[in-house]
Amino acid sequence: MSASRTQDTRSLILEAAERLILDRGLGSATTKEIARTAGCAEGSIYRYFDDKRSLCTELVGTRYSGFIQMMSTLPDRAGTSTVRRNLEDVATEAVGFYKAIVPIMGGALAEHDLRDALRKYFVEEDKGPLKLISRVSEYLRREQRMDRVSERVSSEHAAQALLGACFGRAFLLRFLGDDTFGETNERFARSVVKTLLQGLEP
Repeated sequence: MSASRTQDTRSLILEAAERLILDRGLGSATTKEIARTAGCAEGSIYRYFDDKRSLCTELVGTRYSGFIQMMSTLPDRAGTSTVRRNLEDVATEAVGFYKAIVPIMGGALAEHDLRDALRKYFVEEDKGPLKLISRVSEYLRREQRMDRVSERVSSEHAAQALLGACFGRAFLLRFLGDDTFGETNERFARSVVKTLLQGLEP
């Protein structure tokens, strides 16, 4: 099978899985349904993915690679622009990212084998939700060393507060609808960062 054909089939499987998860939930994204939607044989899925865990992590990694890349380089932004602007960028993008993956992660909570497989994967590969928190925390620690963020606060808890607020908003938007709050993600980001910085500014 040619490399381009392999990539096309892999992409079709990922697109089919994403569509099924968003439209009908993770439980409906069986290998049989994914194959039917992708227009390939069910056995083809296992040529590219070992199990449902690997399919889910690949889906997140490929579809939302921009956010993941942004977070991986966030600590290097310390000392650039302003703390407020950098955190606003994080918050804006985080809401979109979390809103996209809530159906996957929420479904994983109901499938214990998948949940446990994801937990193991996150630990072994040093990835997952805690990695995102650690990136924000490291960024804030670097800003503290530059006296751009107060030393009085815990960078770890500030990171949890910021990303937790973003996740909470994303969950409610997915659960209650996009018109729940009546404000854009950008305006939310500005407001939540302004609130957080009241205790961070030196």
